[in-house]
Amino acid sequence: MAVFGISMVRDEADVVEGTLRHMADEVDHLIVADNGSTDGTRDILDRLARELPLTVVDDPEPAYYQSRKMTALADQAAALRPGETWIVPFDADELWTAEADRIRLVLPELDRPVAQAALTNHFCTSVDPDPAGSDPFRTMVWRQREATRLPKVAFRWEPGAVIHQGNHGVTLPSGGRAAPVLQVRHFPYRSADQFVRKAVNGAEAYRRTDLPADQGAHWRAYGEIAERHGVEALADVFRQHFWYLSPTDSGMVHDPAAYLRWRQ
Repeated sequence: MAVFGISMVRDEADVVEGTLRHMADEVDHLIVADNGSTDGTRDILDRLARELPLTVVDDPEPAYYQSRKMTALADQAAALRPGETWIVPFDADELWTAEADRIRLVLPELDRPVAQAALTNHFCTSVDPDPAGSDPFRTMVWRQREATRLPKVAFRWEPGAVIHQGNHGVTLPSGGRAAPVLQVRHFPYRSADQFVRKAVNGAEAYRRTDLPADQGAHWRAYGEIAERHGVEALADVFRQHFWYLSPTDSGMVHDPAAYLRWRQ
């Protein structure tokens, strides 16, 4: 049985290498679609593909049809390794782990077709180590106390499986319940500049879709802020909502992620 990690990325040069090195230790093979990155992400992917069990593909479609694109990557993964295949749909700013062992050893032992992953957000604070030129996965050591209400999922592939928008669920023709066995540490906003770039890219990608307005609503809202008030207003959003002066007063927990744990 093979365990594949799949992802679609755009302009994630500050974290994509760390994420892929981490995930390469957790799963058997990675498939990553690059969606027209312009910040050097594609160069990093091509370099890593010569070293890691990584397949890089092009995603020239600018619209954010994440469900359709990720489902196609899952189908591609299943075709590469005939037989039973587990799929782990991850984002470039996420570190996935299982409690006891590598994900590729945990998932094949499950008697359920879906593995639920509790998602916990990390944010920047005033007491982080100096982030200049460093690895956000090591410097962003404060997380929210509770997991979010929207977990992520991994699943045992079958024909007709459909990954939901946002990678928060999957529809399997055979049905089946989820087992809560995985964890995800999420590092969505890592600096004002990175937040602005991600918000502008996300708004533009959703603008090109015909998806309902409630999908990607926060990205659409950020796009409106940029259009009406400029990108500096978006930087203010980061400073006001995603950067913490006193993490303990904000109910956050000092808890570094288990990053590259099998290499330590």
